[in-house]
Amino acid sequence: MKTYGPFTVHAEKRPYDHHRPHGCTVLAIRLADWPGNEFGLWLPETLVLEKDIAWCNWTGDTDQDWEERDDAFAWRKRLAFFEIVSTLTPDPAARCLRYVHRFTNTSDHPLAALSSQTCFHLVNAPQFISIGGERIWVCLDGEWNTSDRVPRSESPDPRRVSFAREGRRRERTVVRNTDFPSALMPEQASHPLVIAENFDGTGSVGIACRNFATLSNNNDSILRCIHSEPFPIEELAPGESAEQEGVLLFHRGGHDSLRRQFEDLVDRSWLLPGRA
Repeated sequence: MKTYGPFTVHAEKRPYDHHRPHGCTVLAIRLADWPGNEFGLWLPETLVLEKDIAWCNWTGDTDQDWEERDDAFAWRKRLAFFEIVSTLTPDPAARCLRYVHRFTNTSDHPLAALSSQTCFHLVNAPQFISIGGERIWVCLDGEWNTSDRVPRSESPDPRRVSFAREGRRRERTVVRNTDFPSALMPEQASHPLVIAENFDGTGSVGIACRNFATLSNNNDSILRCIHSEPFPIEELAPGESAEQEGVLLFHRGGHDSLRRQFEDLVDRSWLLPGRA
């Protein structure tokens, strides 16, 4: 276990009923001034190459051997065609944790559509759980609102909804997924940040990634997770590297002040034009 200002972070293997009954590695995050709340991070949950899963934490080798450095946590994994190095770097002054997935093509041919999925879950943070989505904040069609306002009931599992980045699709329809019961909602996301606010609005947490493609929320009783996921890396030549990056924020204040904190921390390339 390492302490970085207000944060303590430790890696452990933990089972998750119905999701990961045989266990996988989680980065457990606690803050000194929010006792009784633990935040879980699967960094990453999934790695994808050309739409096929190259690694995931629900089957096969689900253990991650995290290296605890003085200023960061790091995990390195060599796979068939590429190497991944994931790092989590605390920024205590800003009450945030920055993460990076760095892909390096170790093959002799170009790789296409490399991507990651990162899961930030709240199931052990009771002050931030929002069963109906009534305190899960997202910017949809240019307006900040809670995700209980969208037609969750039209999802095969109303606890699971996602939103495409503004401009990615023309249809204003619900797209249902029955393999993993969930749905893509008709509203479009205008900002990379998804926020969970506590009951009285005095604390909020969020996740955002650069070059985001989708936002999602899974409110099932095992995870209570929020996601901000990037567009894939289109092509990576042999020997080349590329990164996907994101940030987790832990704010003493409500959703709107967390949004302002985020926008002060990152450069404008994270935001859609006109959506700051």
